[in-house]
Amino acid sequence: MSGILMKGVSRCFARAMGVWLGCVIGGGALAMPSAGEAKEILFVAHEAKDQQAVWLPTDVVMNRSTDFTEPLVFRFDNPTDRTHVFEAPGLFESVDEHGVQVTRPVRITVPPEGTDRTVIDRERIASDVQAAEGEMVTYRFYCPLHRADADLGGRIIVGQ
Repeated sequence: MSGILMKGVSRCFARAMGVWLGCVIGGGALAMPSAGEAKEILFVAHEAKDQQAVWLPTDVVMNRSTDFTEPLVFRFDNPTDRTHVFEAPGLFESVDEHGVQVTRPVRITVPPEGTDRTVIDRERIASDVQAAEGEMVTYRFYCPLHRADADLGGRIIVGQ
């Protein structure tokens, strides 16, 4: 009889520990920064005619004073069966390399049916916009692997 009682107590203890652990993990997740605290822009690879490919949307318009109040994240989805690259000359990403934050030009390779994300260096964009003295700053982007001469790629336009 005491063996049956001990099994019941063990089960109750295990359930209580599971509930407690779930609360601890859940509470920790609430305390961690969420993706909702970042501005995320989604780019999707799209196959076009004659082996060309484009990233959609082709035009992204941002305002430095309203869109740069939180981290700026670009997400890249590639639902196609080919590898695509997102390249944006003049635009920089901020990455952690061996514990050190570095900036480097944006060139993201996304495998077939893959997804990738990167944090864009907002400070670099902000300084470009300030240097433009009230003018819009335009960054071009495209897939260099499948870019034909007729493909103009897309634009990221940033204003004050």
